[in-house]
Amino acid sequence: MIYIFNFLKTFVYIIIGLKGGVMSEGKIFIEKRGHKRVFFSCPVKYKLMPKEDNVEAMKKNGKGTDLSAGGVRVEGDFIGDVGNVIKLEITSGTKPDTITAFAEIKWQKKINGCDQFGLEFLAIKDEDREIIEHIIK
Repeated sequence: MIYIFNFLKTFVYIIIGLKGGVMSEGKIFIEKRGHKRVFFSCPVKYKLMPKEDNVEAMKKNGKGTDLSAGGVRVEGDFIGDVGNVIKLEITSGTKPDTITAFAEIKWQKKINGCDQFGLEFLAIKDEDREIIEHIIK
């Protein structure tokens, strides 16, 4: 009973805060990720998928810093805009060594002086997804 009361009290405070009451200065963080994410440092190669067939995109090198079944965060040079699609190759250190996927750039920002961007997998082979799931367990 006390648990339910504390939950309701917290809920009311959040609503009051969102409507400009006592908590209007506070910020609420809600986790949007649907997959468990783990720290995983690994080499990554990536390139922007060009919109025209006659354009060859240059491959860049970066470092994967965390990984989930739904995506990866990469530390490396920006190569496109949010919403663009890239092809990426993650060197996992397992066999087979390289995980290949197509991913959408979801966000880009400078963190601690380094360019970083978040990618959401759009297309990935089942065996590559299984390797990722094994890594994050």
